[in-house]
Amino acid sequence: MRLGFEKLPAHLLLPQDGTRRRIFLAGKGGVGKTTLASTIAMYAADQGFKTLLVTTDPAAHIGNVFGETVTSVLRRISGSNLWLVRIDPKAAFEAYRQQVLDSLGQQFGDKETVERVGEELNSPCTEEVAVFQEFLDYVLSDEFEVTVFDTAPTGHTIRLLQLSWDYEEELELKDAFTSETAALDHVQLDRMHAAIRTLQDKQETVMFFVTLPESTPIAEMERAMTDLERTNIFTQGIIVNQVLPEEASTSRLFGKRLELQTGHIRELMVKNQGRTVAVAALQDDEIIGVEPLKQFAVQVIENPKEAVR
Repeated sequence: MRLGFEKLPAHLLLPQDGTRRRIFLAGKGGVGKTTLASTIAMYAADQGFKTLLVTTDPAAHIGNVFGETVTSVLRRISGSNLWLVRIDPKAAFEAYRQQVLDSLGQQFGDKETVERVGEELNSPCTEEVAVFQEFLDYVLSDEFEVTVFDTAPTGHTIRLLQLSWDYEEELELKDAFTSETAALDHVQLDRMHAAIRTLQDKQETVMFFVTLPESTPIAEMERAMTDLERTNIFTQGIIVNQVLPEEASTSRLFGKRLELQTGHIRELMVKNQGRTVAVAALQDDEIIGVEPLKQFAVQVIENPKEAVR
């Protein structure tokens, strides 16, 4: 099945000219984001780049892929340049809350102020803000040369990316806004805006959408891509996952399905001529472990052993 951009170009995945690379994989649940994010992260690490794979997925499926327990503490895959971490909402909430209260206590030593802010932090939106703050830490960090984000399903991903504007509106509506909380909130807001600028930087950030070769997930993906474009975050590539192998064309059972899949892919290529459109074939077995990930990378990434640092 010769469709042009069948593989992911290495230059989209690896840092260029000394820059760092942030790679996001978005898409609805069940399209294979975790496997592809793990494959890309393993590939970048295998090329010698210090790489971090971050999941905001509450189920932390990357742990199943690597056979590792993934928590909010960075964990290195033995013998590799790859680290794994999970953004845990409850842990993020506790860390964020304690950070704010400790900072207030050190700056003002005012027990009444600390208690008042502590009450404010128990609002329903605080956990989401805390998750986003940890997300910002990884977006803005210079510790890793490549950071791959195995994001949660599309709707939540967009919610995270748009949270800074919601948060800014919330600050403007606060009735009792003390100078202490104002200073802290605006520091956080500045970080959010810095992260958004990073996400909008096409030289540093690459956004991929993962979809299946079917009309419904493609339509949902296109809506999500449009939503992101409204925040000036553009999608550089589409990965069409779980495509039947070419030999299925001779099967009476699967030949028609492959024909339909091919039609969807060709249509995507016509509509997205300015983007990479990559194809990942359906595998015989579930991809579990480092070596299967490396083998899958050979299938989905162009010249994976020829990339030059």
